[in-house]
Amino acid sequence: MFILHAFHSYYPSLGGMERAVQGLAEAQAKLGHEVHVITSTYGAQQRPIEEVLSNVHIHRIKAWRFHYPDLTIPRIIPVEVLKKAHIVHVHSHNSLFSMKILNESFKLGIKTACHFMAVDAYKNHPNFFIRLFAPYYGKWNTKKALKIADLPLVKSIRDLEILREKYGVEAEYLPDGVPDYYFTAGKADPSEFREKFGIKQEKFFLFIGRMHKLKGPHILVEALKYVGEDIAAVFIGPDGGYLKETLGLAERLGVRDRVYALGYVDEETKIKALDSAVALVLPSVADHVEVYSIAISEAWARQKPVIASGVGEIPYRVKHGVNGILVNPLDPKALAEAMLKLAQDEGLADKMGRNGRKAVFSWREIAARSIQLYRQILES
Repeated sequence: MFILHAFHSYYPSLGGMERAVQGLAEAQAKLGHEVHVITSTYGAQQRPIEEVLSNVHIHRIKAWRFHYPDLTIPRIIPVEVLKKAHIVHVHSHNSLFSMKILNESFKLGIKTACHFMAVDAYKNHPNFFIRLFAPYYGKWNTKKALKIADLPLVKSIRDLEILREKYGVEAEYLPDGVPDYYFTAGKADPSEFREKFGIKQEKFFLFIGRMHKLKGPHILVEALKYVGEDIAAVFIGPDGGYLKETLGLAERLGVRDRVYALGYVDEETKIKALDSAVALVLPSVADHVEVYSIAISEAWARQKPVIASGVGEIPYRVKHGVNGILVNPLDPKALAEAMLKLAQDEGLADKMGRNGRKAVFSWREIAARSIQLYRQILES
């Protein structure tokens, strides 16, 4: 099968969506399919326009971008590549890049799949203008994509229910996976990890993700005021424009010596960080930034509990008191209470981590399911 994915950015761009598209594409290629990706040149640095990575054929095209990544518009459409595809799978109906490829594929009569993400999720965005105008943009894209996509997909139970109840559409659930090595890698020695990165405190909580205000790193920093001097916070992930502000806040609050920003790390280091942490913390503040957290899956694959804000898809996955703890967003004191609860009860943390492991899929499993869904559409 010739499978074509489309999204406005791809490796070497870093981010949850980029990793998700890459994970699915590479797993499908391992199953023996010919897999291609159409993406923009944004974030590609010095990578060539055309290349093959892990048996995935990448086509980078020039595009315009209007401040936000979702507002990326392709300047050209690689029609000859589209015509070869058996199915075109676009990611995020909120992306103008994806919508343009979806529309062009529809006009060419090619079967399409569309992953709907963060449906009607802008109402609690902290930016007033986005909160005011983005809901109209989102609804227009949702209705447009639903009309032309042959296979509506979601990775969020939240989005599944909204599409069913508000739009009268039954979508297929296809979440993200994690690589097999998250299940098979040996357990790390926490003391070795702490020594390597100069972490003086014996216990720390781990943040994985872009350092962006909507991801709430500042909430975790504020929570450190209430947990005592023997607990630290470790941040892993690229700077999304909020690292300086986060570290500045830590300095003002007097907790800078308990904040460790490691930046982007390789997968082996990330696994060791998870193994060494008390728990993963996701203090996100808005629905649309938490469609399906791969970081949660990674933590559960390593049998670690999760403390997370009850936004977006998170309450549908994190079951309070079972596989993690849910807290209200923008509430550092509540977050601190949850952190202390797990730091002081290792048995409870271990139990929640084991429970979380039951809800994680490998990319191999997700890729196999995607092929089944594609074939149903192609044979209909």
